Amino acid sequence: MVEIELSYIYSSPHDEQTLTAMMEEFGAQQRVKVRLRKMNWGNAWPEILTIASHGSGPDVSHIGGTWVSSLAKMNALRPFKANEIAEMGGPASFMKPAWESTSLFEDERIWSIPWTGWIYIISYRKDLLEKAGVDVSNAFSTIQAFDKTVGLLKNSSLEIPWLNPYIQPPHTDLLHIAASWVWAAGGDFINTTGTEVAFDGPKAIEGLTMWLETYRAVSQTYKYLEMGDCSNLFQEGRAAAILTDIQQANALIDTAKNPVVRENLGMSTLTNVPWAGSGNFVIWDHVRGHHERENAALELVKFLTNKESNLRWKHECGHMPARVDALEEIYPLGNPLHEPMESAVQQGRTYYNIPLWRRIEFQLSQTLGATVKEAYENPSADSASILRTQLEPLARRLNLTLST
Repeated sequence: MVEIELSYIYSSPHDEQTLTAMMEEFGAQQRVKVRLRKMNWGNAWPEILTIASHGSGPDVSHIGGTWVSSLAKMNALRPFKANEIAEMGGPASFMKPAWESTSLFEDERIWSIPWTGWIYIISYRKDLLEKAGVDVSNAFSTIQAFDKTVGLLKNSSLEIPWLNPYIQPPHTDLLHIAASWVWAAGGDFINTTGTEVAFDGPKAIEGLTMWLETYRAVSQTYKYLEMGDCSNLFQEGRAAAILTDIQQANALIDTAKNPVVRENLGMSTLTNVPWAGSGNFVIWDHVRGHHERENAALELVKFLTNKESNLRWKHECGHMPARVDALEEIYPLGNPLHEPMESAVQQGRTYYNIPLWRRIEFQLSQTLGATVKEAYENPSADSASILRTQLEPLARRLNLTLST
């Protein structure tokens, strides 16, 4: 019997049990034994980098979509062939931004296949927003509308008008959240040739300033609450609007016990240009030349990325699928996440997949974390000035790296 290894990044308490059961089913179908290696998001990148550098380890790995370009540039990955992609349904079967993460900037080869998606959501109470004078139909559609809504909430008499969770590095959530404001303002993080950063440009700073103001709008009592705590306050009926992730948004829909919260629950993407990320599968280059293992690895990716497996992964573990047909079944018309999901699938964006993006992503996330910290500690300081002070030195350093 052929034996292969799959590494995956743990996110939910149910991941290991469900994936083990799925591997048993796959093994029985294909006569393949799959060993599992569990990683976590806090240290997965160094482990993945070690596999890439040594050319040994798992046959298939689950990685962050933004890691693909760095690993492909190291010649560590096996590209997928056109007929293999067609057998998985082709590019149109996956969320557009998720599929964009599968290749390198100005390189048509496909190095990964999306498995899961990830987006950020505004969850809000329609009744409380209306009480604060907010036009619910347009509350978060643009960064200008977003700014107006948060301002009205902040100046209202509501108990907890607005919550934006405090996120600490090394997690890159801050950058992913900020991206919606940068793109909606007409800015970007990298120029179109991939040779120079753009996050210090006027449009990017304009968007980031409005993004930073959403943190400064949180009252002092709640500034350092994490995402789960924010969701709990919303679920209890105490908060009017919160920024959260797709997993927490799903939980709000599934478990909200307060009937007033359920009846007035609304959800939106972060502006009209939402960031959408993905978790992808890669087959390592060191598998090539071992025909049976390579074929088993390919069949495993096909199995895990099909509609049925995507649906099971969502229902049992709570993970958002990357497949469009699975999303359509999970979020039908009438579900609070139906329209946000359509927006993410059709209008969502991801970053330019240049080889150095992983380094830029990490350093920029760290700097944005320092920016929020400084804004909290110096409430009278100008947001745009804080951003320029933090971002311009980083831009100079990264441009030197990109030019070499």
